[in-house]
Amino acid sequence: MPVINVVINEADHHLLEQEHADLVSAWARLGHRTQPPTFAKWLGSRLKPSDALPPEDPGMSDIRLFNAIEKMVTSLPQHGFHLAHTGIGDTNPAAASAALAKAIVDDFKLQPQYAKRMQELFLHYLKTAREIADAAQVGITNRAYGALTEAHRQLTERTTGGIAKLGAEQAIGRIEGATAILVSVDVMDRLSARKRTNAFKVHARTVKKTGWVGKIFGET
Repeated sequence: MPVINVVINEADHHLLEQEHADLVSAWARLGHRTQPPTFAKWLGSRLKPSDALPPEDPGMSDIRLFNAIEKMVTSLPQHGFHLAHTGIGDTNPAAASAALAKAIVDDFKLQPQYAKRMQELFLHYLKTAREIADAAQVGITNRAYGALTEAHRQLTERTTGGIAKLGAEQAIGRIEGATAILVSVDVMDRLSARKRTNAFKVHARTVKKTGWVGKIFGET
């Protein structure tokens, strides 16, 4: 048998090796009970004249298509994109991913076992609409954080100045309510909130409430 030397560049050789590796990894899933062909044997079959080549194993085209879909999904975040699940109400992301995977398998006539693999792929990389919106609104979130903090500071300042008129307990209730709101939206942690409200309580209870005489004639 004559020997034919074929020189290929490094990139083409890498692609051939990757294609062979994909075949080997999927060999058992495709139903074969024998050992997968070696790289040399597999490459030899690729070099046969086209009229002598046996029909391509349908599993190979399925592997290539799945790998292309997987590569697209995994590369989305690298380019600033995300796979989003925008279903509303009681729509389950797992069920939606399964339906999408089945639709792709049916459309491309892939082997049924790829539906489960695609569902797992989608579930791993998908984000909810809220997660994507939150990521896009980081700047607005930071501004909102600053605005809420400043509003709380101004309220505390006004309430401190009006303790004599409001009375200690009413003033304390106002500050506690406003602080609780900041804690609930994670603008302030509970320890800081407790320290601030306790300090305000101590101060408020040292201020004498203005009576009706003081309101009319002023305190002396």
